[in-house]
Amino acid sequence: MNRRHLLAGWFCAGTIGFIAGCGKSDAPPPVEISYRASLVGVGKVIVLGNPSNHHLYNVRVAGRNLQQAYTASVKATGHLPPGGVVEVGFITFGNWKPESGETIEVYADNFDTPKISIIP
Repeated sequence: MNRRHLLAGWFCAGTIGFIAGCGKSDAPPPVEISYRASLVGVGKVIVLGNPSNHHLYNVRVAGRNLQQAYTASVKATGHLPPGGVVEVGFITFGNWKPESGETIEVYADNFDTPKISIIP
């Protein structure tokens, strides 16, 4: 094993935390989930913010209506930088429009557990 491989292993295992390619976290992705009314009056818009110092990759949003056993899933963004914000609504989802009472799950690379929220 050369010096570069040793340094890469130390970096991934160090106290800096996890980054893309350095393992997985059991915690949900560090996103803030909020909602706003749709500008065209169809459902709600899901607003995802990244308040952390970590870059989040392949951020995906799944919506679930448990009463109707309906789900929809979409890739919100390939990269959500620190301080970044992305919005997802019915246009992004296609035919599904997020409504009050439905469950939202947010996934990102290197996070095994989704961040879960219920649309108010």
